[in-house]
Amino acid sequence: MSDFNRDSLKVKAVLLGISPLIILPSAAISPALPAIEDYFADVENSQYWVRLVLTMPAITIIIGGLLAGQLIDRIGRKVLLITTVILASFFGAMGLGLNSLTLLLWSRIGLGLAVAGAITSVTTLIADYYDEKTRATLMGLQSTCIASVAVVVLGLSGILADINWRMPFLIYLFPLALLPFIMLWLQETQQEVVTTEKETINISLATVPLLTVGVIYGVEFLHMFLYYLTPVQLPFYLRSSFDVSASVSGFALSCLSLSQAAISLGYGWIKARFNFVNILAIAFTLAGIGYALIAVASRLEWILLGLIITGLGFGLLFPNSKLWITQVVAPKVRGRALGGLTTAFYIGEFLSPFATQKAVEWVGASGTYALASAVLAMAAVFALAINGNSNVKLVFSQSNQS
Repeated sequence: MSDFNRDSLKVKAVLLGISPLIILPSAAISPALPAIEDYFADVENSQYWVRLVLTMPAITIIIGGLLAGQLIDRIGRKVLLITTVILASFFGAMGLGLNSLTLLLWSRIGLGLAVAGAITSVTTLIADYYDEKTRATLMGLQSTCIASVAVVVLGLSGILADINWRMPFLIYLFPLALLPFIMLWLQETQQEVVTTEKETINISLATVPLLTVGVIYGVEFLHMFLYYLTPVQLPFYLRSSFDVSASVSGFALSCLSLSQAAISLGYGWIKARFNFVNILAIAFTLAGIGYALIAVASRLEWILLGLIITGLGFGLLFPNSKLWITQVVAPKVRGRALGGLTTAFYIGEFLSPFATQKAVEWVGASGTYALASAVLAMAAVFALAINGNSNVKLVFSQSNQS
């Protein structure tokens, strides 16, 4: 395809359009969780199992992210992307007809494996197609697109959940509409294809900045661990404390996504003025302030304000981590590095409901948000300390170039 133009609007539109698949495992059904719990109320420990319906994809994304990274560097991005989009829609929509909570959980495992392949493929294509400046802009736009679609999906899910808890599972069929455009408008690039297995394996760990990569992975783990406190617990908190419907819960969650979209849109501008570690400090500070407001809120309006401020913080973390890691690893291991980032991302998501449910049982929902705020404040202080220490800063100097 000699006429392939990676800078064309249609290529960028497809890459950005498929990116929101990453939020569908949670956003598509989060407002329906209380109704799903009511339906399966006779199942022992249903309060735990129903929350796992939301986050079960994370455990297989943990595995799938690693597998996707290996497959991408061997067979290419496009084939894996097409296959996983089809599988994600198939497994996601199975909730429309399943009456067993066990089978529903199994379908979520398949969904997780598929989403891991899809999102790793898309992010790797963006990294492969574009130079540093364009990559920063597109990764900010990618996060904006993800968050913007989340606003729509959460609102739609809340409305559908008020009709029937099964209806939001229809949302998983939407990505199929992008398949023809993926097939027609995307193309592998020469640097994406690893010609021999020997060449793939013979990548020295010495070429990978392990400390920097480890910090990036840790940031995304913490990000998702604390972020998922909200989609997992907030609908229950709002129903018990403010007596609101699923559609209102969906609106509240969409406020978080909307502010994420707004700040991500300006990520390229922000990155041109701050280094990666500065952005971490800003992001953790904003998210900590937002969670503190939710912890002390006595009215729904204050919770909405807290969600908006939290979204401003969390909206910076994802594009920051993705861009950071693509700039510190070699192109030949980029797929695996991004697969590892996906794994860290979803380990945090998977562990979140277990820890936050225990925290809610011990100190209540407001106390749990207060604890999360304290953790975010400590992370912000740590980031500031790193940036202010010249010896430690030197270690990250390669990745701090704007």
